[in-house]
Amino acid sequence: MGFKIFSGNSNTLLAREIAKQLGQTLSKVEIIRFADSECRVRIEEDVVDQDVFIIQSVSNPVDENLMELLLLGDAVKRGEARKVIAVLPYHGYARQDRVHRMGECLSASVVTKLIESIGFDKLITVELHSDAISGFFKIPLIHLSGLSLFKEEIEKNKDDVVIVSPDAGAAKRAQSFAEMLDLPLSYIEKKRDLNQAHKIISMKVVGDVKDKRAFIVDDVIVSGGTLINAAYLLKQKGAKQVIAAATHADFVGGADKILQDSPIDKIWVTDTIPVHEDRRFAKLTVFPIASIIASAMKKMIK
Repeated sequence: MGFKIFSGNSNTLLAREIAKQLGQTLSKVEIIRFADSECRVRIEEDVVDQDVFIIQSVSNPVDENLMELLLLGDAVKRGEARKVIAVLPYHGYARQDRVHRMGECLSASVVTKLIESIGFDKLITVELHSDAISGFFKIPLIHLSGLSLFKEEIEKNKDDVVIVSPDAGAAKRAQSFAEMLDLPLSYIEKKRDLNQAHKIISMKVVGDVKDKRAFIVDDVIVSGGTLINAAYLLKQKGAKQVIAAATHADFVGGADKILQDSPIDKIWVTDTIPVHEDRRFAKLTVFPIASIIASAMKKMIK
């Protein structure tokens, strides 16, 4: 028995690097998009009695990448693989983990059921929006954190550093990170507009940030609006530097230019979602995450 690694189209560069670190190349798969936008998947290698990893970030375009994951999983299961493990460097829909208003769906739960319906044996993912997501799954879930990459960098110089949670929802993650580094914690108290996505009504800083290097720790950057508003607020309160550190870079709507022109001094992300050259900018640093994912996968290889 051996193992094979397949990848969808969402983040092939990361998938190749993970495979390389495990001494493998990506197994061959044919993914075709028809004119009506339907997708057809065909694996081109024998997987009988093999342990198979399928790497796919469920990132923008989320629904297309999710469907590729599901179809790849089905193709491998039909090929009579021994075990099939889904590797989701970024788990789309994870932010929709609760119902805010009457009539809303619980999208994270729906996607969990879709993934489990294929028959995956395990799932590896990175920096979920909330630990509650893991409770949606009946199959074993390995939850990795990209923050360890940032931890190593911060430990090089911890002078005058304060960790900042961008909102109450991220407080647990930021608190754990601050405790790991033995650093003080502050947080941004904000009120969202539930009727308009990404719109913040009010914000204020809780904690001392004066003359500090403030590290805003979050799971994902989307439009960048929340981080930019937080940076303005932190600098108004006397922070001498603001660094945004988020595992996932799900940049949309010109976020790259907006962040470059913002009062944020540095933006740190990982490559769980590909950040193409035309989306990179001077303030951005991309930390490679392949080694963390490859290490988790290696523990499952017999």
